[in-house]
Amino acid sequence: MFLCLRIDLDYVPWDSPDAHEFGHGEPAAFLKLLDLARSTGNRFHFFVSNRVLRAFSATAEAILNEGHDLDWFHKHPEEPTGRYDKAIELFSKIGHKPTGLSVKSSWPTDAVPPANLSFLSANPGSTPQGIRLFSVDTKSDRDAARNGLSVRTWAETIKTQVRDAASRNGNVTICVRPQVLAKFDPKLTHVREMLEIARAVGLPIKTLRQALDD
Repeated sequence: MFLCLRIDLDYVPWDSPDAHEFGHGEPAAFLKLLDLARSTGNRFHFFVSNRVLRAFSATAEAILNEGHDLDWFHKHPEEPTGRYDKAIELFSKIGHKPTGLSVKSSWPTDAVPPANLSFLSANPGSTPQGIRLFSVDTKSDRDAARNGLSVRTWAETIKTQVRDAASRNGNVTICVRPQVLAKFDPKLTHVREMLEIARAVGLPIKTLRQALDD
């Protein structure tokens, strides 16, 4: 049983559609998440896309230097695996090797996961052979915002899921993007509350790498 705070990084300043919707607050929200981890003593799991690795390698280095786990955010799993080869090249430049990946929704039925990866974080659905699926049953902050939910409604729903997971020895993965949090929960008040609820009901906060090792 555990709670994982999964943080997907895919922001670049020139991404006009997302910037129009959510703004340019990701850098500040990212630093606030690192501060939150320090103040609470928690370890978070970051997943980073190729374009962020290419444009902001210092972000990935900061994550590792702070003691968090870092893996690959696979934006287009329906496409051939050439993107993974590029990801490995980009990760190698910071001396790191991914062991898992996250995707935005469910794993496509006909998609083939890259070799040498151990786990996948995705919505319920297809499970590729030879890789462990950590199912995401919560709504991400991005989906909640796009569906018109208030941040409080989103957070209260997840807190209910956290309590339920603790009662049945289950697990919860909460998916957030700093770019969205900058607009949706700029002070991280609700993210902090979710972590506090997990602690109160005895649900350990872990990364998916830690859960896999267990």
